[in-house]
Amino acid sequence: MTFWQENYSFIKDVYDMRHSKMAEWMENVEKAISRIMADKVYTSAEFKRERDNFHALCKDLERAEVKKWLAHILEILMAERAKDQRKSEFDKLEMVIKKHEELIPTVMKTQVMVDLYWKCYAYGDELKPHIEFLDGIMLSSTRDIAPSCVENVDELIERQEKSLVQLETKRGVVKELIEKGKQILVNPDKPKFLEGHVQRIEEGWDDTKNKAQDRLKLLTETKNAWIGYAENNETIVTEFEKAEEEIKRVKKRFNLEAALDDLKKRQDIFKNTNNTIMGLFNSIKANLDCMSITLPDDKKKILEKEVKAVEEKLEVVGRFKDKVTKVEDFCKALGDFDASLKVINGWMENATKELNDIMSAAGSMLPEDRVARTMDLQEDIAAKVEILKTNAATEQELLPQGDKVPQDAQDYKDELNRITKYVMDLEAKTKKECDSYSEDVKYWAEYRTGIKEFTPWLVKSESHCTEGLAKPSNLDEVKALHEKVSGFDKTCINYLKVLQAAEAASKKMTTHEEADKEVAALMDRYKKVKASSDTWMSKVDTLLKEWTLLDNTVTELNTWVAKDKTSEGENQFSLEKMESTLGELKNIFKQKEKLVDNL
Repeated sequence: MTFWQENYSFIKDVYDMRHSKMAEWMENVEKAISRIMADKVYTSAEFKRERDNFHALCKDLERAEVKKWLAHILEILMAERAKDQRKSEFDKLEMVIKKHEELIPTVMKTQVMVDLYWKCYAYGDELKPHIEFLDGIMLSSTRDIAPSCVENVDELIERQEKSLVQLETKRGVVKELIEKGKQILVNPDKPKFLEGHVQRIEEGWDDTKNKAQDRLKLLTETKNAWIGYAENNETIVTEFEKAEEEIKRVKKRFNLEAALDDLKKRQDIFKNTNNTIMGLFNSIKANLDCMSITLPDDKKKILEKEVKAVEEKLEVVGRFKDKVTKVEDFCKALGDFDASLKVINGWMENATKELNDIMSAAGSMLPEDRVARTMDLQEDIAAKVEILKTNAATEQELLPQGDKVPQDAQDYKDELNRITKYVMDLEAKTKKECDSYSEDVKYWAEYRTGIKEFTPWLVKSESHCTEGLAKPSNLDEVKALHEKVSGFDKTCINYLKVLQAAEAASKKMTTHEEADKEVAALMDRYKKVKASSDTWMSKVDTLLKEWTLLDNTVTELNTWVAKDKTSEGENQFSLEKMESTLGELKNIFKQKEKLVDNL
């Protein structure tokens, strides 16, 4: 029996022990790796312990002597052992060796990661004092403050300016750290916490600087608000006094041009005063709002009461505005009053001209037209009279009354009285003319009625005269013609009365020149018709007499001839008498024929 076989149990225990130690070491390495690669964020001291432990475990990473010894001893021990045992033991060893071989790359990678992580933790340690510095500045820039006077604000401003100077001093270092962190962040295996470190310092720097600047700005604005509040409160008192003085200067003026010029001046002064006072008051409120951000409550209540007292004095602006508004209304009313008087004054000339035109053109106008125009003029005058009544009421309200009236106001009163008297006189004169023209309408109607009755007859009669008389063929026709001509002559006389009555009516009108001309023309035409009638009467009278004589002579001759045939007639018959009667009958017949021809 060999040495190994004799001491198999002892050697096997040593082998198993070293085999277990190898497995235990690998387990410890794996645990170390898992702790290092855990999501936990260590402190730098904690990580240093983990790092040192890992490095200690990995000093003899290859374990070549151990693996060689285990393989050699196992070969010896298993030389005379059963095949199954031999295989089982070699499989176990192979598993350990394989696990070791697989562990080496992980350990190698972890060694790199450990260095990277340690660099990151060291970076965090480097950041810590700067972050604490930024936190201190942030705290001083964001803590509550309650300065109760401008001196307190000055102290806070001084401290804040120092903080900003310190920040500026640290700028270069912090920027370098930020850049350093960003360079580490480029590594894809960087731990998650590193990004938080970089973000914290980068954002912390910007945020702290902004907060510090904001606090300095707030303090500066607060200081300006304290100073502005005091100055504006003093200035606004002076402006209130100026406004009171300006209110006293706002007065009514009765010269329109001067009133409008003064109104423009007062409006500008009010606008400037209002803008100044309201601007100061708004600034005071803005100052208080700014101061209230940091003011203690007790001090804030005191200042709010002061601002309330100032606000109550703003009523002076309202009084100033009311007074300027009243003067604006007065100037508008005065302007309307002045314009109304000027319009009526301009109208008076046209109205007077219209009346004169009516009067001068009366002879060439129909009475109806004259009345219509004068009535239109009366309506126009009546409308102006109503306006003047309104103007009179306006004058009572607008202008001062009594004995001592300013000359500018008295000028308006005099102008109103002058225009009113003129318009009233014009109204009376126009009414008188209209009344007289109204009578003319009545007479004109009578005149036109007569003319309308006379003219158609005249036209018809003129036509009749042109046609002449029909020639009669026997005594009955002569008698009928005589009766017709006599009737026509009587009608002429009757229609002459119609024309004369129309003429008499026209004579009663105010003007009758046109009527006189028309009557004269109609009378001339009438005279011609009457002359024809008179001629006809003369001829028809003569014709009737001659025809009657002829008829009587013929009758007498017939009677005489009839008597000659009796015994009595034989005794009385005279040839000379017959010849004489026939001759007379012949003459009468010729005369009758001549008369008929002359009709």
